[in-house]
Amino acid sequence: MKYRFFAAFMGTLVIASTLSACSNNNTSDNTQSSSARGISAEITDTNAEETTAPEAQYDTNAPSRECAANRHQMLFVMDNGDYIYSANKDGDNVPVEVYIRDDRKGRTEELDLPEYSELLYSAEDKLYYYSPDDGLCVYDDGKSTPLNSETKYTDVIPPRDTFFFTDDAIYFAVSGDNGTEIKSMDYSGKLSDKVYTSDFRNVRIVGFYKNDLICSYNIGTNGYICIFSSENSSTELKTGDSPYIIGDKVYFIDFNSLCCIPLEGGEKEKVSDERCTDFCFYEDKLVFTDSISVFSAEPDGKSNVLLEANDLTNCNYISGLGITDGKLYICGGSGSFWKSIAETDENGKIVEEISAGVDR
Repeated sequence: MKYRFFAAFMGTLVIASTLSACSNNNTSDNTQSSSARGISAEITDTNAEETTAPEAQYDTNAPSRECAANRHQMLFVMDNGDYIYSANKDGDNVPVEVYIRDDRKGRTEELDLPEYSELLYSAEDKLYYYSPDDGLCVYDDGKSTPLNSETKYTDVIPPRDTFFFTDDAIYFAVSGDNGTEIKSMDYSGKLSDKVYTSDFRNVRIVGFYKNDLICSYNIGTNGYICIFSSENSSTELKTGDSPYIIGDKVYFIDFNSLCCIPLEGGEKEKVSDERCTDFCFYEDKLVFTDSISVFSAEPDGKSNVLLEANDLTNCNYISGLGITDGKLYICGGSGSFWKSIAETDENGKIVEEISAGVDR
């Protein structure tokens, strides 16, 4: 695999409160459903299309704190150090997923969340989740409170990136037959006066770059991003799936290849020759997986295998990876029931492993 990868931390990105309007129509839906939720939790301590591009140096910055927190999380860390994570249990031979609070001292409890809920974000000791019945809700000290009924989708559980959380506002995209409305509210559920509309359906929120809002959408099998610099001005760039803003570039997966493109405009570059199903940035390294192995790209242009799926207990595939509280977590599985979440160090050594599934 060929890399030239140079990392430089440049601070956080500027969060802007001004959104913009979209134009045109997309022709395909990009909604997703959620599986049922449930557990058996135990902690064990353990030490298609090709894009050809010339070799290039990848001068990447750290992702903003907001962008990193709005990626899918393997687990959440509360203010008192408790872990919150999803776990599988057997529900009449069907895997049921629930959320577990773990004090990391041997005590676990299942959170009393509605069936099929999707946990999205944590702040202080509060959890924010999507409920099929009520839309976006806050869970605080065992009590759930709906924030605003306008966040509720009528027939599906929306993707994680339908919502974007900042320090003082929650942005959300509500899709319908005529396109998408992008709104914002404060943490009490009070809506902003402004509503931004898009003729595209199923628009998702990627994040902010300088003073611009970045959104994504699909047309058929092709992924695009919109860069909204004003209400009546936007730039479209053809990208791919799972877009992630890193410094002045957006990284994404295009037909199982990890690519990037400058947000200011330019040519798409293929970052890796390896198959990529998920990726993140950890400290000064690009970390990604092909669903069997986890790799890191090194500053000298080489890549290392950090971890194999079978390094995790009873796992034969990697389902995802991500950063929480400055730590790298890798999730593996086997079949429909078994699931393991591992914290690893920068060299792929397992620091702690959480078994969050049913051993069948």
